[in-house]
Amino acid sequence: MRRPDQQQGGPRAAQVPGGGRPVLILAISNGAGHIGVAEGLAAAMRVTRPATPAVVLDVADYMGAFARLTHVTAYLWLVKHAPALWDRIDRYQKRQEHTSPEWYYRRGLRRLFELARRVRPLALVATEVGCCEIAALVKRDLAPGVPLVAVNDCPDADRAWVQPEVDLYCFASERAGRELVSRGAEGRRVVSWGAPLRSGFGSLRGREVERADVCEWLSLDARRPLVLVAGGGEGIGRVEETAARLLALDAPAPQVVVLAGNNVRLKARCERLRAGERGARLRVLGWTNRVPQLMAAADLMVSKLGSTFNEALAVGLPVVAPEPPPGVERVQHRLLEEWGTGRAVRTTAEAVAEVARLLSAPHALEAMRSRARQRRRPDAAPRIARWLDAELTARGLGADTAGAAARRDAAVV
Repeated sequence: MRRPDQQQGGPRAAQVPGGGRPVLILAISNGAGHIGVAEGLAAAMRVTRPATPAVVLDVADYMGAFARLTHVTAYLWLVKHAPALWDRIDRYQKRQEHTSPEWYYRRGLRRLFELARRVRPLALVATEVGCCEIAALVKRDLAPGVPLVAVNDCPDADRAWVQPEVDLYCFASERAGRELVSRGAEGRRVVSWGAPLRSGFGSLRGREVERADVCEWLSLDARRPLVLVAGGGEGIGRVEETAARLLALDAPAPQVVVLAGNNVRLKARCERLRAGERGARLRVLGWTNRVPQLMAAADLMVSKLGSTFNEALAVGLPVVAPEPPPGVERVQHRLLEEWGTGRAVRTTAEAVAEVARLLSAPHALEAMRSRARQRRRPDAAPRIARWLDAELTARGLGADTAGAAARRDAAVV
């Protein structure tokens, strides 16, 4: 997934500042989640260590044409159009020691390795399993003395996360951490601090304040129910149908905000739903940086999961999720019911029926909010940043700050 302000051809290389060795944070744009996690980590690093550049690299921008085809284009096509085939591939891949051969990454990402050679990274962070393998190769080939942090915001763990070059694994759940240890990772290097969140979730001002601001921005009524409908950055799923069915509800009659992401066609189709009296309750947004505020303001969300799962927990937002494509979202789908933080349904009709039921049962909705708040772990990104700061100082790679070892030890508690 590429935001409108990004162009193909390696624009992020030009954003690596001079004058200091950077922390390179590797992510891949085969969906919005990994990039959002990486940007949240970069923001935390800039607060903790403002003199050190923290740079997010979308590895897709540095891929050759064939590598991009296999790791981005084909993946998105399979998820959308051949989910059963992707399910088989995903199950097989989770058991493998590598997602791709080392020679394939070195050849397909020559420009990224050239960049790393030029900027001499101070540290490496990876937010996706393939990115972890790439970062491990960069460290092995070009930067053997720098720390490497592997950050997984998913509730499960592929075997390929286990790389000898990794100094710290930060996982979203204790279950994923245990799974990683069972696959060969050293237990002392694994922590379960939660999932880092994209920028904006750490500066929310409370639900009522954000709700008032969002409703003023979108010319909506803060006293009426507000439901978000989304399909991730690519607008995957029956977003248009869901919005239309929600607008058809009379009691309660929710206000609906569609988040179309980068899907321009979806946005145009949903805009047509605004015709007529019921359409006055609909707002349709493309890519926006105000997702944290929108989620804090909403009563409910109907969406695919992925990064949305962790973000909804962070703001205490119940999610109604139709059956997802194969992969990690199937685990999250089950956890919605297991944790009681949302509703896992199969069809669009079931999703709309659950929205109607929950909006008519405020006590049930508040119970879901309460359980979500109990699960949230909003400080993962700052903890990783503090650990890196202390580790860099301990290794003599950064400014000598008093108490670095104590801060590092405190970070892992």
